[in-house]
Amino acid sequence: MSTSYVPVLWNPFKKKYDRFLWSFIAIYLASFILLSKLLFPQLIAMTIVIRAFGTLAIILLHVILIIGPLCRLQPWLLPLLYNRRHLGVTMFCVASVHAVLSLVWFHSGGMLHPLVSLFAGNTHYNSLRFFPFQTLGFTAYIIFMIMAFTSHDFWLNFLSPKTWKAMHMMVYLAYALIIMHVMLGIIQLESSPLIFLMLITGLLTVATLHILAGIKEWKFDCRQRTIEDREWVYVCEAGDIEDSRAKMAIVNNERVAVFKYGNKLSAVHNVCKHQNGPLGEGKIVDGCITCPWHGYQYQPGDGCAPPPFTEKLATYRLKLKGNSVYVNVNALPEGTSVEPATIGEQKATDPTSFFIGWSDQNPIAIIKFVKRAALGLCAVALLVAVGFTTRLTHVAKSSFDYEDLKTIQGQLVSYPFPAIRTIAGKGQSGQTIIKTYPLVNDSKFGANGVVDSVMKHFNTDHYLTSINGAVIQRNDVTAMELSKGELSVKVSDKNNNLPAAELKKLADTSILGEIIDPKCYLGAMNPGEGKPHRACAILCISGGIMPILTFKDEKGEMRYAILQGPRGEKINNQVLNYVAEPVKITGILYRYDNWYVFYTDPANQIHPLFN
Repeated sequence: MSTSYVPVLWNPFKKKYDRFLWSFIAIYLASFILLSKLLFPQLIAMTIVIRAFGTLAIILLHVILIIGPLCRLQPWLLPLLYNRRHLGVTMFCVASVHAVLSLVWFHSGGMLHPLVSLFAGNTHYNSLRFFPFQTLGFTAYIIFMIMAFTSHDFWLNFLSPKTWKAMHMMVYLAYALIIMHVMLGIIQLESSPLIFLMLITGLLTVATLHILAGIKEWKFDCRQRTIEDREWVYVCEAGDIEDSRAKMAIVNNERVAVFKYGNKLSAVHNVCKHQNGPLGEGKIVDGCITCPWHGYQYQPGDGCAPPPFTEKLATYRLKLKGNSVYVNVNALPEGTSVEPATIGEQKATDPTSFFIGWSDQNPIAIIKFVKRAALGLCAVALLVAVGFTTRLTHVAKSSFDYEDLKTIQGQLVSYPFPAIRTIAGKGQSGQTIIKTYPLVNDSKFGANGVVDSVMKHFNTDHYLTSINGAVIQRNDVTAMELSKGELSVKVSDKNNNLPAAELKKLADTSILGEIIDPKCYLGAMNPGEGKPHRACAILCISGGIMPILTFKDEKGEMRYAILQGPRGEKINNQVLNYVAEPVKITGILYRYDNWYVFYTDPANQIHPLFN
């Protein structure tokens, strides 16, 4: 409790709570990142960091949601509840890192504003298989933001505890959105039974604990109550109430807490004015009713918080009939002083059997119990990190050496796609082997503009061209990024000695596959395919990077065909609706050096396999 608003009302327990929390966060992130790099060194660092913060945020969210029902079932866990608000804000901060990095990594650097790309990149709201899961995560993030920004007691008092509590119940809506975000995102991509099982286990744990806690409360509310003269409700026998503790009764559908202190009994409304905590589960400490959640205090005789605090509770009249305690059904105005009912002298109980967050004299047994529980939760979280990282299957053998630029010499061409053709050696029969590297520009843009500009000033058909850029490679398939734009290209006066290129028609055919952008797929991102990468691939292709169809040949080996129109024209904008989805494409397949080129009519010859 405080007479004025401060950013954080620190006390020793809160500091210990936060130190433990942030130590766990550091250990989790370090373990996740190091294990990921050890198992999959080819993974992009940004992908690992995004996943590390995403999984951590989900774990913290589950802990936040199970603390409440756990405390209803086992009051010794109340220390975890005391500073849950810091845990919630911390979860939001962790989720913010995941959200911001995802937005920047997947949706920036293209022709659209990142937020526009987020909502326009995938519009299949009528399909469960292709549902835009990222918008679900964004909506949940907005809810978490509202909750974090209104977590301070200023907003609780400004909005009223009832309104504030109702608003913060939106966490369950956000949780449902997060579950769908994960189910329709990473789980669809990875298809790992263990990752799916871990998420379902978390969901069932949250649901089961809430159901058990609800059953416990329901049983109490449904207890048979004895009413005398329509005005008095039987509570219990006076001897059933422990000293400095309370028994609760249902009066006019409201819970009333009857406290015993010494040889006196007083009754107040059971709901704390702070966050609606159950005062009947609290204790008389220093002569005041103390809430078990956050330690707010009220005088038992009149329900008023001790000066200078101003909170007030409704009070109730009591009467004794023999040793039986009865409470009047009519609540008195908040702060009304009521003469306590008097009973015989009672034996005092141990004053150290109750946890108060702001106290320096908390029970050692409870603190030890909570430490063991917290360490157990941390161990489970680390097992989740191990289970997630070791069960990844959608990780390609790829690389993107953006810091170690290479120089490749050969013939610069713009048709059928911007590329550098190089001599890779001689075949067994002595023929020249040509290896062609498709070219892309920096960020999420194609290289057509740069290549066309160079070819306006130089005859690249005959003269040797040097490309200095980042090599992007997946298995033995390679492309290059013009990391410095036009400065990456230099044309000399030497002959390139390369034979003329030609398109060799192979067949009129239909192929099943997936349309991707080569920059991300080959290694700029890993994985750079599937629904999680759809919006990013659309940005790349709409920015001019050539669309490529990935497919398997009759031997089951991956093959890649650059898509073009019926007359070899660019069809980037026409294929955007089919990116990152299984499709069937009909057209003419050509061979161009070590690449396939597929001529097709996107209006009539590209068909999604799933609607």
